This record gives sequence, C-alpha cells and structure tokens, in this order.
Amino acid sequence: MANISKFTDKWVLVIDDMEGMRSQLRMSLTNSGFAKLHIVGNIREALERMANSRYDVILCDYSLGEGTDGQQFLEHLRTNDLISRNTIFVMITAEQAYEKVVAASECAPDDYLLKPFTAGQFNARLEKLLERQQFFATIDKTTDAKDWTRVIAECDKSLPARNKYFIELCKIKAAALMHSNRPQDAADLYREVLALRPIGWARLGLARALGQLGKKDEAQQLAREIVADSPQFMAAYDFLGGQLASSGDKEAALNVLQKAREISPGTMNRIRELSTLAVSTGQPELAESVMRQALQKHKYSPVRQVNDYAILSKALATQGKADEALSVVADARKDFRDEDSQIVLAATESVAQRAAGNDELAEAALARAMAGDINILPVGAVTAIADACFALGKEDDANKLLRHAIQNNPEDETIRSKVHDVLTAAGKEVTEADAMIEESTQEIIRTNNDGVRKAESGQLQEAIDLLCEAADRLPNNLQIVGNAALVIALHLAKNGDDPKMLAQCLRYRDAIIRKSPDYPRLAQIDSQLRQLKK
Repeated sequence: MANISKFTDKWVLVIDDMEGMRSQLRMSLTNSGFAKLHIVGNIREALERMANSRYDVILCDYSLGEGTDGQQFLEHLRTNDLISRNTIFVMITAEQAYEKVVAASECAPDDYLLKPFTAGQFNARLEKLLERQQFFATIDKTTDAKDWTRVIAECDKSLPARNKYFIELCKIKAAALMHSNRPQDAADLYREVLALRPIGWARLGLARALGQLGKKDEAQQLAREIVADSPQFMAAYDFLGGQLASSGDKEAALNVLQKAREISPGTMNRIRELSTLAVSTGQPELAESVMRQALQKHKYSPVRQVNDYAILSKALATQGKADEALSVVADARKDFRDEDSQIVLAATESVAQRAAGNDELAEAALARAMAGDINILPVGAVTAIADACFALGKEDDANKLLRHAIQNNPEDETIRSKVHDVLTAAGKEVTEADAMIEESTQEIIRTNNDGVRKAESGQLQEAIDLLCEAADRLPNNLQIVGNAALVIALHLAKNGDDPKMLAQCLRYRDAIIRKSPDYPRLAQIDSQLRQLKK
C-alpha cells in the first residue's frame, strides 16, 4: 500500500474537460491522501492557477478539447518555462496510440496512465515519481534558474555512482554543456551515452553539438539518418529544417517541415517556422493556409502568440491582400492587449499599410512600434520591428535593432537564430547574415576586453565610463553588467565611499542577482564592497 503521508503536503493540479472524470479523480486523489487539490476543466483555468500557485504534481488529460491536446500544452509549458522542471507532469489518456505520441516527442511527460487505472496503480506510479522528484530537486532548481555551471557541477556529484538515474543525469548535463557553449564536451558525453545504447535524444543531441561546433554537414547528415531510422521523431525534422534554413537552403528546409507536418500536425513552434519559411521562399499562400488552419484550431487556446497573427498578416500583405492583413491585425488587438503585443501589432500594421499604399499610416504605425524601450522588449517584438523597418526601407534602423538584440543576449542561440531569419528574409545572403551576427558579437567582446584592460592598468575611471555606458545599453549582458559593477567596486575600495557610485554599483549587482543569483562575478564584487566597510 502506498505511503499516504508522502502525499498529504503535495499540491496537485488536475486538468480534465470531462466533469465526470474530474469528480472521479478528485475522489481517487482524496482517498489516496492528497489534500491540496485544484481541479480545472480547461487550459485557461489551468494557466490562471499556475500563475498564482506552484504545483508538485500536474495530472493532465490528453484530450482536452479546444483544439489543443495535453501533449501540445505540455510542450507550451516547458518551452515557455511556465512550470518548474521539478513539477511532476502525468498525462492521462484513453488512447492506446499515445505511447507512439510520447515516443516521438522530445518533450515527454514524466509518466502517463492509460484509462482505466486503479488507485493502486496510480499510487505506485506516484511513489516512483516522487522519489525521482526528491533526487533531482537541487538539479531541477538550478535548471529552472538556468545556472548551467551549477547544473553541471550537481550532475557531476551524482554521475560517478552510476545509479538508476545515470542516463537521465547524462541528458541533463549534456544539455547544460550546450547551454554553456561547450559543444565539444556535450558531443563527448552524447557519444558516451550512445556507446551504451542508441537513444534518439542522444543522437539528436550529438547532431546539435556538431552543428554548434560548425560541422554543419555532419550535423545535417546525422539528422537525416535519425529521420530515416525514426520517421516519427519530430524533433529531428525541426532540427534538420533549422540547419538547412541557416545554411541558406530554405526550400529544402520547408520541404522537411512539410513532411513533418504530414506525419504529425505538431506544435505551434513548427507551424511558425514552416509559415515563416513559406513567406521567405515566395509561397505566402502556403503560409496563409497553414497559419489560418492552426489559429482556427487553437482559437480559444493560450498556445497562440501575437507573432502568429503577425506571420499571417505578412503572408496576406505579401499576396497583395492588404485589407485582409489589416483585418488580422485588428482581430489580434482584441485578444492581445498587453504593451509588448501592441508593439508587435503596430510593426505588423506598418507592413500591411505599406502594402495598401498608405505610406503615412505605415510610417505612423512604425513610429508607435519604435517608441518603446528596446532594452525591455521581448525578442519577438524586436524582430517584428526590424522586419517592418526592412519593409519600409529603413535598413540602418533594422540593423541597429538586430545588433542590439545580439549584444544584449550574447549567449542566446534562439535570438541569434531569429536575427538570422530576419536578415535572410530581408534578402541578405547567409554569409552576410553570419558576418553581421559575428561582428556584432565581436564588437561587444572588444568593448568588454577594453574595459577590463583599462581597469587592470589602473585606469579605473575610464573603465567605469566605458563599461557603464555598455551596461546601461545592454542590461541583459551579464558579463558587461558584472564587470561594470566590479570596476565601480574596485574604485570605491581604492578611493573611498561615493554614494552615487555605490548606488550605481548596487543597481548593477541587484540586476545580476535577479537574473543569476550564483553568478561568479558576484563574489568578487561583494569582496570589494566589504573592503569599503572596513
């Protein structure tokens, strides 16, 4: 019999669109000893609960209605970091075919239960999952914080034991190595796993590592082999399509994603990539068809994003359907009322107004889009504005926005990829896009190195001026912000208290703590500030 005491302090969220099943699950959970339950009937209610509560366990029905299934919802949660990695996610389904769905997905639930199931079966599964939850608690916490150095260190503590979690530890560590820009170490670890057994995620991980190492031909070849061996492994199609697109072969990339779509409707992320590629390869009709179908299917689902409507509007504008493009923007404004979304829609409107021949209205819409603080805009808004700038012939403004996005997020491969997409969609050759991204990266590296050299040579004020200007311009670049705080702390330790400079140093320090509490530079900053107190 399950140890009921283990369940009493666990918060559980149940998501099921059938009232009878909700009642049955409530009774089963209560009888098993769960006391902290929230039970909802749809995705919107679930997200509202998640915004205000942290759950230890989520039980989600696979067939949720509203056009979005439980698997798509899980991928939405994981992709957007809406739940902790330590949260246990269990899929409940009556569909025997779900085993194939989860086997093909890179984003799998922690477990799944086929209806009907007994309380004993359920409790036995939960016992094992809670044991795993406890084992990975620290690693999951550091993963949530994206503190990849510590994730690697925590994995290294447990790997030598080669216990039953060994393979999963390897998977987590390899992903952290990739996030830490250590693709060679990741490749070595993926190969070590593959020497034990031919696991799909390890093969795809190796392909990604090869791609990050610049071995694009090898990466593509391995991805093709994975697709051939495992035609249901959808993530391999996504990776291969991305590799082909970044190499300039957008037609081939589109064909790969089209094939994936024929096998499985897929996530909205795949629909976005496919539709964007269709527009950039001169097939806006395909983009319109695919995105309209997806938005209709997910009409009442939160997996939609404002950029989906931007893609549809652009596809229509490209076909000369300016009125329809503007209508899409107007409809989106009813559902997406937050400031960031309004910026995206203003940029999208400017493209549609240009297509309609309304140049003054196009300029006015773009001006509204560009009125916000670029430092706090999400990447989707920045790329939408840059796209509009290119459409209106403002290439310098577009390039400035894209350079800033790269320099403000120097280690974010997703942003680099999106910048690359905008540049190539605007007609730039792949080599031009690569060169622009590389030069933007090197420019901020030179700024950082110049600041460090000035500080090391005793030119503290010059270092402060240089690094603080960069830190205020690039608040997400932790290396720049950290070094700015450190040179101020060095100056204060050497020359004594200065309230204004101290406040600036603490502002940078607090910004680092909010983003990465264990950031290595913090110890040096604090050490220098302690000197000030003596």
